[in-house]
Amino acid sequence: MKYSYILHTPEKNFTIAQNVDVFSEAGEKTLAFGPYRVHICGKEKASYRLIEITVTSEGEKQVYLSLCGEGDSQFFSFKGPCDVERIYRQSPHDVTRYHFKMQRGAIPMIAAVDGDVSEIFVSDNPSYFDNATTQHFLPDAQTFYLSSGDPGGAPNFPPSDHFDPIYHTVGNGASHTFRFVAFRAGVHTLKTIRREVFRMIEKVWGNGSDSIYRAACYAGNYMHIRKNETGRSEKWVVAGIEYANTQYFRDSFYQTMILDDDISDQCYRALDYEFRDAENPMVYLIWSYRIFKHGNEFNQKRADQAFQTVLECMDKFSADGGYYPNCREDCSFRNWFDICCYEKDDVDAYNQGLCVCALESAKRLGYDIGDRKEKALARYLSLFNGEYIPMSEKKQFLALDVTVGEVLYWLLFDELFIPDEMVERTYRRICDGASKTPYGIKIVSAPDGSYLPVEAFGLNGYVHPGFDTIETGRYANGGSYHVYEMLFHIAAHLHGVADAEKNMTERLMIDLNFDGATHEYMHTIKGIGVKSNQGWNASIWAIWNELIKRGKATDAYFRAADAKMETIE
Repeated sequence: MKYSYILHTPEKNFTIAQNVDVFSEAGEKTLAFGPYRVHICGKEKASYRLIEITVTSEGEKQVYLSLCGEGDSQFFSFKGPCDVERIYRQSPHDVTRYHFKMQRGAIPMIAAVDGDVSEIFVSDNPSYFDNATTQHFLPDAQTFYLSSGDPGGAPNFPPSDHFDPIYHTVGNGASHTFRFVAFRAGVHTLKTIRREVFRMIEKVWGNGSDSIYRAACYAGNYMHIRKNETGRSEKWVVAGIEYANTQYFRDSFYQTMILDDDISDQCYRALDYEFRDAENPMVYLIWSYRIFKHGNEFNQKRADQAFQTVLECMDKFSADGGYYPNCREDCSFRNWFDICCYEKDDVDAYNQGLCVCALESAKRLGYDIGDRKEKALARYLSLFNGEYIPMSEKKQFLALDVTVGEVLYWLLFDELFIPDEMVERTYRRICDGASKTPYGIKIVSAPDGSYLPVEAFGLNGYVHPGFDTIETGRYANGGSYHVYEMLFHIAAHLHGVADAEKNMTERLMIDLNFDGATHEYMHTIKGIGVKSNQGWNASIWAIWNELIKRGKATDAYFRAADAKMETIE
């Protein structure tokens, strides 16, 4: 392979340097091209080669930069081999669209594979480049471009949205810097290339941990950081490549558990929307206390609004301590389980557990909660039917999200509020029955562990149309959600359930065996993992690491995860 640096402008492209040995690029040099001055800096960081190219100009100009590779190798994007011309992007630049048509790459990466060796190149996270990172593959011309801008178009992707070119403004004091890492590795499959990319990101832009499991958790979320194109904060974090350039409330709460405090604070500051619905006001109070506990200022005005919303939701009916969240008119979007409909006066265990945690958070932030926490806790415990904690008072189903509030309560306050027996009996009912499949535990199942008919997720004969295309075993219809199953096992472990860690380890292996990553959910009939590198899964590493720090767990789970990831083929 031969490598060069390219300066792109709307008028023409400049070859800055040809036949560059990118793997040993060192020192600094400055080059001039007409009105442009280009500064190149190469250095070693953690045994990798980090290259920064900065361009300035005389007068205002539009530019972006690329590493160009040319040669007879097999090209890989982060999604896999690329045999036809494609432009992979990290952002569609439209925060209002949930459904968008774009050739997506979760990490701005290109690998050139020759035999058993890969030459791998990874751009820094897209937020530094106005979310305009692209990877342009031209296999017929044996050429690729790893870029800080966008050439526009969508070759060989007929259903694509329209994409205009994107350049960065330089001159009049403004400059543009493109950063990327170059390294070689003795790998040649998608799983192993991804593993080495995760490892590099942790070493160069993370904490430098030797754990490949931590590296995968951190790297995915680091590369989910975006420039906040709404302007409400400088940056925020997207839940995954499938979620455009939009931060999601609960996802970002979990994702930021592994990101630096500065990014976490920016993500928190961006939360001035979707405020009154579902569990969001409770999560806002919990997150506010987490911010406060870490020594940072929480948003008093927004926390006031969140607290008032929580009180209003608790007072909707009999003020018995139950939490009755705001939802849509059809009674959907009441919690994370968005397309499930509950009766408005139903009490679900997930929200009720969060309510206990949110009220304690509010109290420690200085709010007067009176006896509401005691009532909320009593209402939560009253849901136990003698055999297990059900999904809700009126939906007596087995569900994995019933102890989420308990885990968060322990994280923040180092205490538990559910009796051991309730957790253990619920755990045994779910783990020892038909709820458990070879591909994970069903997120919700009937009392006997079987799959539920879709009518069970509805209300009075109405079923949300979102279920029309969701087959049994997929997504909310009996899929196995990584984050909620792992939180369920962690809660059981905190309550002394002996096999919880073993089950947690086995569940991780299901994901890794599929494609070397974790997923939003596994299809529990087909065994297919959906949405790899879903951001909130990284919270499991952060939470388990906290258990180890407090002497509540060993590192056996981490060691098993690392051993598996190191041997992935």
